[in-house]
Amino acid sequence: MILRNRQSECANMPVWRVVLMVAILFWGAIGTTKAQPYVPKHKGGDWYVGVAGGFSQSLAENAVKSDFIVHQIPSANIFVGHNFTPTFGLRLMGGFNMQSSRASKVVLNTMPEVYGNGRYSFKCLTATVSGVVDLTSLFWGYEINRLMTWNFTFGAGYLQAMGFDDKINEWNQYKYYPVNGNGGMYAVGFAGLICSFRLNEPWDLNIEARANATDNAYNGVTTGSIDFYLDLMINVVYHFKNSQGLRRFRKPDKRSYIDPVLIDHSHDNVETVRIGETMYTQIPFYSGFYYINAMSLKRIGFVADFLKTHPDIRLNIVGYPDVIDDEDTEYNQRLAQKRAEAVKDELVERFKIDENRLSVTAKTSALQPYKSVREWVPAVNFVMERW
Repeated sequence: MILRNRQSECANMPVWRVVLMVAILFWGAIGTTKAQPYVPKHKGGDWYVGVAGGFSQSLAENAVKSDFIVHQIPSANIFVGHNFTPTFGLRLMGGFNMQSSRASKVVLNTMPEVYGNGRYSFKCLTATVSGVVDLTSLFWGYEINRLMTWNFTFGAGYLQAMGFDDKINEWNQYKYYPVNGNGGMYAVGFAGLICSFRLNEPWDLNIEARANATDNAYNGVTTGSIDFYLDLMINVVYHFKNSQGLRRFRKPDKRSYIDPVLIDHSHDNVETVRIGETMYTQIPFYSGFYYINAMSLKRIGFVADFLKTHPDIRLNIVGYPDVIDDEDTEYNQRLAQKRAEAVKDELVERFKIDENRLSVTAKTSALQPYKSVREWVPAVNFVMERW
């Protein structure tokens, strides 16, 4: 008796309450599902597309009271999704669902010659947005090579009911079980489970079951405030590569990132005296600034050692502006001048190089042409001159 009362309460629940409950679950999952601490957010994320085939069965009124199994009608969905973290993503789905419903047993027994088995079919077009929570990764941690995961999906959208059987036109002449064949658009909310099997790097195979709640009138017959239908689908999913060349989340390299400009390659090129040519050593500066950091000091020290080893050499310290394309020539030259002077000051004050062995020149264009702006740029080099 208690179970029947609860079912009655669910049947009388307005659709807006169902949608509200789904929204609360949606935002709750966003707040509680976080990426594992050792997994970075992808540049470009984890995008995927998929197709689904299966069955969509109305659970409304009398539809499930008899011959339920033999009246499954094929349905299909397509979707595109994006995983923001290893545990949470969003999915947009469009579906073409074939469904059937059934007249009451009383009507069938009264006029079997008119109603036959009482079954009538109709079509539904659906458009939904859903959240997908990877329960396996959420509770046991993300593993790239895990072959099977369980996922919880929930969401909301709209359903367009249409294409009702022509037989209902004859039924409606008797008014015993009127069916409104005009169709309509209704809100829909749903929740379900997805069992995902990883086939290889790009491909997954999923088994998905969803329970959907929508307006009671969607099947053409209104007896309450809410109806339910069930989707059982097999999904084929393809994951795209992102800008890092990955299809799924990966553990990052444990080595800390160093901008290539800051990597010291001086050990690959032994400095020799080459009058009129530049040294291999260059001094990097952060874009827009002329301060000296620890890496810059190390390279300046190498230049100082070279000068001490070769007392007959003087250097022209040439400063350059950023790689940013800027028409302000005066600003570029002033930045280049400041950088060259900062290097000279370190050589003189810290490394005790004779100031007379050093000169400064400022350029108005970048030292090296890059296609994109970088945080660190090579901005000072040294031209060898005879002293």
